[in-house]
Amino acid sequence: MSELLLIEDDPIMGESLVQRFEIEGYTPHWCRRLGEAATLLDVPQRWAAVVSDVRLPDGLASTWFAARPAAVRRRPWFFLTGYGSVDDAVAAMRAGAREYLTKPFDIERLVALVRDATSRGDAVDDAVLGVSPAMRRIEALLRKVALQRAAVLLTGESGVGKEVAAQLVHEVAGRGEFVAVNCAAIPETMLEAEFFGYEKGAFTGATRVHRGYLERASGGTLFLDEVGELPLSMQAKLLRALQERSFFRLGAERPTSSDFRLVSATNQDLLVAMADGRFREDLFYRIAVIRVDLPPLRERPEDVRWLAERMLAQMAIEHHRTLAMSDDFVRMLVARTWRGNARELRAVLEQAVILSETGWLDAPPPDLPAEAGAAADATPLLPLQRMVEDAERQHIRRALQVTQGSVGRTAELLGISRKTLWEKMRRLGLNA
Repeated sequence: MSELLLIEDDPIMGESLVQRFEIEGYTPHWCRRLGEAATLLDVPQRWAAVVSDVRLPDGLASTWFAARPAAVRRRPWFFLTGYGSVDDAVAAMRAGAREYLTKPFDIERLVALVRDATSRGDAVDDAVLGVSPAMRRIEALLRKVALQRAAVLLTGESGVGKEVAAQLVHEVAGRGEFVAVNCAAIPETMLEAEFFGYEKGAFTGATRVHRGYLERASGGTLFLDEVGELPLSMQAKLLRALQERSFFRLGAERPTSSDFRLVSATNQDLLVAMADGRFREDLFYRIAVIRVDLPPLRERPEDVRWLAERMLAQMAIEHHRTLAMSDDFVRMLVARTWRGNARELRAVLEQAVILSETGWLDAPPPDLPAEAGAAADATPLLPLQRMVEDAERQHIRRALQVTQGSVGRTAELLGISRKTLWEKMRRLGLNA
């Protein structure tokens, strides 16, 4: 059985929640004070989820939660709050809480949220790049590579998350500073000065010593985004610096040493660039000891909802609003081809949030950006599996309405087990 930590000082509410979660197959441990819970959280992996009131006799759970170690905050936390403590719950969301519900709340919705979070497991809770099988494999590889010093080349379309992957490598390695450089944004005449730095008086206007990117990254990670945009002259200088782990600042007489982990990224095909003479072959093999290709979002639809939920949680903090998506809205997101990948997804969500008066994202507003090149009156032909899922989703939704949201009675009505119904509801994005 999954163990669940409940922190609630109201005896009636606490007893009701204990009984309800026991019916769902959890083993609830009920604490009435933060002090009681502190000892139990010494082993955070023990708990499938934590449900807590915000205002407790010995302090604010939201403030207390924000001060917990990262391993504790990574567990799915759900806060229950009165109207007057919504700001406290928002603060907890900023620190990583999964959700907060205002009292009086629908206990069935809380149970469904907890069930969804715990059934997906730690692999989803701790995922950084995505929950699709492809991104899970990539994340596992990058975590393994991060413990070595090999140079990594990340490839993929624009907006696919290459910098997030580079930051993951850096954070797992746990050393030094993360220095990100957009190679396409630096004027060619300034490349050498920005990469290697310069001495005071090296040229007109050099009034002080300037530490370049390679020097600032020493002991940490140097991330070269759009590395394929570097001109050949700069590629040769960079290659020499990588080989010797030292370089000369402009105007310097002695070399400067720098020890850093190199992660590069590009949306170009560098093999084609090499064949065309636009990229040095020797530099390619220096920066691409480990090559990782991040697939576009359209090839991993499982990540669309996961990314959208994370982005929406962040927007809720930024806009100081409660935000949520309907099943229809999520289906609209999954149906898009996302030529701009995660960057386009965020833009679509931003517009929908701004145009929504209630914070409930139900259907795309009239001026939500349409797919490039798509006919305005074209009706997409959905895959058969999608049509089956839509029909199943509507049928289960009708049954839930008939039983007024009772999962047990709905399962009996549909002639399936309670566990099967929960699994279908989770897969289809339905809440009781």
